[in-house]
Amino acid sequence: MAAVVTTPQLEANYDKFIAELTKLTRKYGVAIQSVGGVILADDPGEFGNVTYCADITSGDLLPEFPTD
Repeated sequence: MAAVVTTPQLEANYDKFIAELTKLTRKYGVAIQSVGGVILADDPGEFGNVTYCADITSGDLLPEFPTD
């Protein structure tokens, strides 16, 4: 498995994301279990048009990136 190369800014953004995700989990009672399924952007703006395909019956939650 390849090591993930991060920067201090990427790590700070990730920590903030986890804090917000924790709040959402507590608010809505939905927890995400993911092993190796995290996609990191160098610039948060890269995900400006991302949406999610969520299938409650399978538990799948997949980001969809528009192909312009």
